[in-house]
Amino acid sequence: MYQVRIDHEKNRLYLTIGSIKDEEEMQEINATILSECKKLKKGFTCLTDLRKYDPNHGFYDIYIREVQEALIKSGISKVVRVRRPLGTIAQYQFDNISYELGYHAPHVTTIEEGEKILDEESM
Repeated sequence: MYQVRIDHEKNRLYLTIGSIKDEEEMQEINATILSECKKLKKGFTCLTDLRKYDPNHGFYDIYIREVQEALIKSGISKVVRVRRPLGTIAQYQFDNISYELGYHAPHVTTIEEGEKILDEESM
């Protein structure tokens, strides 16, 4: 389960990633993200909702790295990740890869908190 959408006015990519059934769905997610981010201007921001994501397999790291690298090349400027209140391994899977790529995404526990951080950065 996933959802990818963009907001042209805010120049923002919204990702909601839940339970992923298989590698084929992971590839579909990446293709959708890459297609949608091309519709945004350089300097776009991203709000990633991981509250329902459960990392299934270590090989998903390859796909997470692939899409994060592509977002960096596409000109992403800031990422905020929404996580479960008590945190999970999911946030660490995404964090470890983004640290290796040279950026940090703050964590929040609500969409509203994430929007606030990204909106303040845009002003």
